[in-house]
Amino acid sequence: MRLGILGATGWLGQGLGLGLIAKGLWPADQLVLLNRSGKAGDYADQPVVWAQDAADLCSRSDILVLSTRPEDFPPEGFDAGDRLVISFMTAWTLAKLSARWPAARIVRAMPNGGASIGRSYTPWVAPGLSGEDVGLVSRILSAMGAEDRVADEGLLDYLTALSGSGPAYPALLAQAMLADALARGVPRAIAEKAVEAVVCGSAPFLEGRMDGLQEIVDSFLSYRGVTAAGMAIAGPAFDRAMHDALSAAEAKARAMGE
Repeated sequence: MRLGILGATGWLGQGLGLGLIAKGLWPADQLVLLNRSGKAGDYADQPVVWAQDAADLCSRSDILVLSTRPEDFPPEGFDAGDRLVISFMTAWTLAKLSARWPAARIVRAMPNGGASIGRSYTPWVAPGLSGEDVGLVSRILSAMGAEDRVADEGLLDYLTALSGSGPAYPALLAQAMLADALARGVPRAIAEKAVEAVVCGSAPFLEGRMDGLQEIVDSFLSYRGVTAAGMAIAGPAFDRAMHDALSAAEAKARAMGE
Protein backbone atom coordinates (compact mmCIF):
# COMPACT_ATOMS: atom_id res chain seq x y z
CA MET A 1 0.00 0.00 0.00
CA ARG A 2 1.55 3.27 -1.13
CA LEU A 3 1.16 6.49 0.83
CA GLY A 4 1.35 9.73 -1.12
CA ILE A 5 2.22 13.06 0.53
CA LEU A 6 1.38 16.31 -1.22
CA GLY A 7 3.72 18.93 0.24
CA ALA A 8 6.25 16.34 1.35
CA THR A 9 9.07 18.72 2.26
CA GLY A 10 7.09 21.26 4.25
CA TRP A 11 7.44 21.17 8.03
CA LEU A 12 4.37 18.93 8.49
CA GLY A 13 4.79 16.78 5.40
CA GLN A 14 8.44 16.13 6.11
CA GLY A 15 7.76 15.52 9.80
CA LEU A 16 5.22 12.89 8.78
CA GLY A 17 7.30 11.24 6.06
CA LEU A 18 10.53 11.02 8.03
CA GLY A 19 8.63 10.00 11.16
CA LEU A 20 6.97 7.11 9.34
CA ILE A 21 10.37 5.89 8.17
CA ALA A 22 12.21 6.44 11.47
CA LYS A 23 9.57 4.67 13.54
CA GLY A 24 9.27 1.77 11.11
CA LEU A 25 5.61 2.53 10.48
CA TRP A 26 5.87 2.67 6.68
CA PRO A 27 8.53 1.38 4.25
CA ALA A 28 10.39 4.24 2.62
CA ASP A 29 9.96 2.71 -0.83
CA GLN A 30 6.18 2.80 -0.34
CA LEU A 31 6.14 6.58 0.17
CA VAL A 32 5.30 8.69 -2.88
CA LEU A 33 6.29 12.32 -2.47
CA LEU A 34 5.51 15.56 -4.26
CA ASN A 35 6.61 19.11 -3.54
CA ARG A 36 6.44 22.31 -5.56
CA SER A 37 10.20 22.80 -5.29
CA GLY A 38 10.94 19.27 -6.49
CA LYS A 39 13.19 16.76 -4.74
CA ALA A 40 14.36 18.39 -1.53
CA GLY A 41 14.37 18.08 2.21
CA ASP A 42 16.00 15.36 4.27
CA TYR A 43 14.95 12.34 2.20
CA ALA A 44 18.24 12.14 0.30
CA ASP A 45 19.33 8.80 1.76
CA GLN A 46 15.87 7.20 1.58
CA PRO A 47 14.50 5.07 -1.30
CA VAL A 48 11.31 7.13 -1.55
CA VAL A 49 9.43 7.60 -4.82
CA TRP A 50 9.19 11.13 -6.23
CA ALA A 51 6.08 11.89 -8.26
CA GLN A 52 6.33 14.10 -11.33
CA ASP A 53 3.09 16.01 -10.70
CA ALA A 54 -0.22 15.77 -8.85
CA ALA A 55 -1.75 13.36 -11.35
CA ASP A 56 1.28 11.09 -11.04
CA LEU A 57 1.10 11.29 -7.23
CA CYS A 58 -2.54 10.23 -7.21
CA SER A 59 -2.09 7.41 -9.72
CA ARG A 60 0.77 5.92 -7.70
CA SER A 61 -0.87 6.23 -4.25
CA ASP A 62 -3.46 4.21 -2.33
CA ILE A 63 -3.67 6.77 0.50
CA LEU A 64 -3.17 10.52 0.15
CA VAL A 65 -2.00 13.08 2.72
CA LEU A 66 -2.63 16.74 1.90
CA SER A 67 0.03 18.87 3.57
CA THR A 68 -0.07 21.98 1.44
CA ARG A 69 -1.31 25.54 1.82
CA PRO A 70 -5.08 25.71 1.31
CA GLU A 71 -4.73 28.46 -1.29
CA ASP A 72 -2.52 26.18 -3.39
CA PHE A 73 -5.04 23.34 -3.42
CA PRO A 74 -6.00 21.49 -5.53
CA PRO A 75 -3.05 21.44 -7.92
CA GLU A 76 -3.72 20.69 -11.56
CA GLY A 77 -4.33 16.99 -12.14
CA PHE A 78 -5.23 16.14 -8.56
CA ASP A 79 -7.99 13.54 -8.21
CA ALA A 80 -8.67 11.86 -4.86
CA GLY A 81 -10.96 9.26 -6.42
CA ASP A 82 -12.14 6.75 -3.83
CA ARG A 83 -8.95 6.82 -1.76
CA LEU A 84 -8.46 7.42 1.94
CA VAL A 85 -7.48 11.11 2.14
CA ILE A 86 -5.97 12.77 5.24
CA SER A 87 -5.97 16.57 5.04
CA PHE A 88 -3.86 18.87 7.23
CA MET A 89 -5.35 21.97 5.60
CA THR A 90 -7.40 24.69 7.20
CA ALA A 91 -10.27 26.20 5.17
CA TRP A 92 -10.97 22.93 3.33
CA THR A 93 -13.74 21.42 5.47
CA LEU A 94 -15.03 17.87 5.28
CA ALA A 95 -18.03 19.16 3.31
CA LYS A 96 -15.86 21.00 0.78
CA LEU A 97 -13.54 18.05 0.24
CA SER A 98 -16.41 15.57 0.02
CA ALA A 99 -18.26 17.77 -2.46
CA ARG A 100 -15.26 17.65 -4.80
CA TRP A 101 -14.53 13.95 -4.31
CA PRO A 102 -17.70 12.22 -3.02
CA ALA A 103 -16.25 8.71 -3.26
CA ALA A 104 -13.18 9.52 -1.14
CA ARG A 105 -12.95 8.68 2.58
CA ILE A 106 -12.04 12.07 4.00
CA VAL A 107 -10.17 12.74 7.25
CA ARG A 108 -9.23 16.16 8.61
CA ALA A 109 -6.30 16.29 11.04
CA MET A 110 -4.50 19.17 12.73
CA PRO A 111 -0.88 18.44 13.70
CA ASN A 112 1.22 21.14 15.32
CA GLY A 113 4.81 22.37 15.29
CA GLY A 114 6.02 19.38 17.27
CA ALA A 115 5.59 17.19 14.19
CA SER A 116 9.17 17.73 13.06
CA ILE A 117 10.53 16.21 16.29
CA GLY A 118 7.83 13.57 16.82
CA ARG A 119 6.13 15.59 19.58
CA SER A 120 2.97 16.77 17.83
CA TYR A 121 -0.49 16.31 19.26
CA THR A 122 -2.85 15.64 16.35
CA PRO A 123 -6.63 15.65 16.81
CA TRP A 124 -8.55 14.34 13.80
CA VAL A 125 -12.13 13.92 12.65
CA ALA A 126 -13.74 11.62 10.11
CA PRO A 127 -17.33 10.39 9.94
CA GLY A 128 -18.17 6.85 8.98
CA LEU A 129 -14.72 5.30 8.64
CA SER A 130 -14.32 1.55 8.70
CA GLY A 131 -12.32 -0.01 11.52
CA GLU A 132 -9.52 -0.73 9.07
CA ASP A 133 -9.35 2.91 7.98
CA VAL A 134 -9.41 4.13 11.60
CA GLY A 135 -6.42 1.91 12.32
CA LEU A 136 -4.56 3.22 9.27
CA VAL A 137 -5.19 6.86 10.18
CA SER A 138 -4.06 6.31 13.77
CA ARG A 139 -0.92 4.51 12.59
CA ILE A 140 -0.02 7.24 10.09
CA LEU A 141 -0.58 10.17 12.45
CA SER A 142 1.30 8.47 15.30
CA ALA A 143 4.47 9.03 13.26
CA MET A 144 4.34 12.67 14.43
CA GLY A 145 3.42 12.00 18.06
CA ALA A 146 0.18 11.53 19.99
CA GLU A 147 -3.17 11.53 18.16
CA ASP A 148 -6.86 11.35 19.03
CA ARG A 149 -10.06 11.05 17.04
CA VAL A 150 -12.57 13.74 18.04
CA ALA A 151 -16.33 13.80 17.68
CA ASP A 152 -16.95 16.67 15.27
CA GLU A 153 -15.42 19.39 13.15
CA GLY A 154 -16.43 22.14 15.59
CA LEU A 155 -14.21 20.59 18.23
CA LEU A 156 -11.43 20.33 15.66
CA ASP A 157 -11.73 24.09 15.03
CA TYR A 158 -11.17 24.78 18.71
CA LEU A 159 -8.25 22.36 18.92
CA THR A 160 -6.76 23.99 15.84
CA ALA A 161 -6.67 27.16 17.93
CA LEU A 162 -5.36 25.37 21.04
CA SER A 163 -2.98 22.50 20.32
CA GLY A 164 -2.50 23.61 16.71
CA SER A 165 -0.74 26.72 17.96
CA GLY A 166 2.32 24.67 18.93
CA PRO A 167 5.08 26.90 20.37
CA ALA A 168 3.31 30.17 19.51
CA TYR A 169 1.96 31.08 22.95
CA PRO A 170 5.04 29.89 24.86
CA ALA A 171 7.06 32.05 22.44
CA LEU A 172 4.85 35.06 23.27
CA LEU A 173 5.40 34.43 26.99
CA ALA A 174 9.15 34.14 26.45
CA GLN A 175 9.19 37.32 24.38
CA ALA A 176 7.30 39.26 27.07
CA MET A 177 9.62 38.03 29.83
CA LEU A 178 12.71 38.79 27.77
CA ALA A 179 11.51 42.29 26.93
CA ASP A 180 10.84 43.04 30.59
CA ALA A 181 14.25 41.73 31.67
CA LEU A 182 16.06 43.79 29.03
CA ALA A 183 14.10 46.90 29.96
CA ARG A 184 15.32 46.48 33.54
CA GLY A 185 18.94 46.37 32.44
CA VAL A 186 19.60 42.62 32.59
CA PRO A 187 22.35 41.73 30.06
CA ARG A 188 20.86 39.96 27.05
CA ALA A 189 22.90 36.75 27.45
CA ILE A 190 21.76 36.38 31.05
CA ALA A 191 18.17 37.39 30.28
CA GLU A 192 17.93 34.82 27.48
CA LYS A 193 19.22 32.03 29.72
CA ALA A 194 16.84 33.00 32.51
CA VAL A 195 13.79 33.05 30.22
CA GLU A 196 14.78 29.78 28.58
CA ALA A 197 15.04 28.18 32.01
CA VAL A 198 11.48 29.26 32.81
CA VAL A 199 9.80 28.40 29.51
CA CYS A 200 11.81 25.38 28.35
CA GLY A 201 13.36 24.07 31.55
CA SER A 202 10.00 23.88 33.32
CA ALA A 203 8.24 21.92 30.57
CA PRO A 204 9.44 18.45 31.70
CA PHE A 205 8.20 19.25 35.21
CA LEU A 206 4.67 19.72 33.85
CA GLU A 207 4.69 16.86 31.38
CA GLY A 208 2.19 14.19 32.35
CA ARG A 209 0.81 16.31 35.20
CA MET A 210 -2.11 18.07 33.52
CA ASP A 211 -4.49 16.52 36.05
CA GLY A 212 -2.58 18.18 38.91
CA LEU A 213 -2.13 21.76 37.69
CA GLN A 214 -4.21 23.29 40.47
CA GLU A 215 -2.12 21.48 43.05
CA ILE A 216 1.05 22.88 41.48
CA VAL A 217 -0.36 26.41 41.41
CA ASP A 218 -1.57 26.11 44.99
CA SER A 219 1.83 24.88 46.16
CA PHE A 220 3.47 28.10 44.87
CA LEU A 221 0.74 30.34 46.22
CA SER A 222 0.92 28.72 49.67
CA TYR A 223 4.47 29.99 50.18
CA ARG A 224 3.18 33.58 49.98
CA GLY A 225 6.57 34.63 48.73
CA VAL A 226 8.08 36.30 45.67
CA THR A 227 6.50 34.07 43.02
CA ALA A 228 3.12 34.09 44.75
CA ALA A 229 3.07 37.89 44.66
CA GLY A 230 3.56 37.81 40.89
CA MET A 231 1.04 35.00 40.36
CA ALA A 232 -1.65 36.94 42.21
CA ILE A 233 -1.42 39.62 39.51
CA ALA A 234 -0.73 37.39 36.49
CA GLY A 235 -3.28 34.63 37.12
CA PRO A 236 -6.54 36.45 36.30
CA ALA A 237 -4.87 38.33 33.45
CA PHE A 238 -3.56 35.06 31.98
CA ASP A 239 -7.01 33.47 32.16
CA ARG A 240 -8.67 36.37 30.34
CA ALA A 241 -5.90 36.75 27.76
CA MET A 242 -5.94 33.05 26.84
CA HIS A 243 -9.75 32.95 26.69
CA ASP A 244 -9.81 35.94 24.35
CA ALA A 245 -6.93 34.61 22.25
CA LEU A 246 -8.40 31.15 21.80
CA SER A 247 -11.86 32.55 21.08
CA ALA A 248 -10.43 34.76 18.33
CA ALA A 249 -8.37 31.91 16.88
CA GLU A 250 -11.33 29.51 16.93
CA ALA A 251 -13.51 32.10 15.18
CA LYS A 252 -10.82 32.52 12.53
CA ALA A 253 -10.62 28.75 11.98
CA ARG A 254 -14.39 28.55 11.49
CA ALA A 255 -14.50 31.59 9.24
CA MET A 256 -11.81 30.10 7.00
CA GLY A 257 -14.03 27.08 6.40
CA GLU A 258 -17.08 29.11 5.38
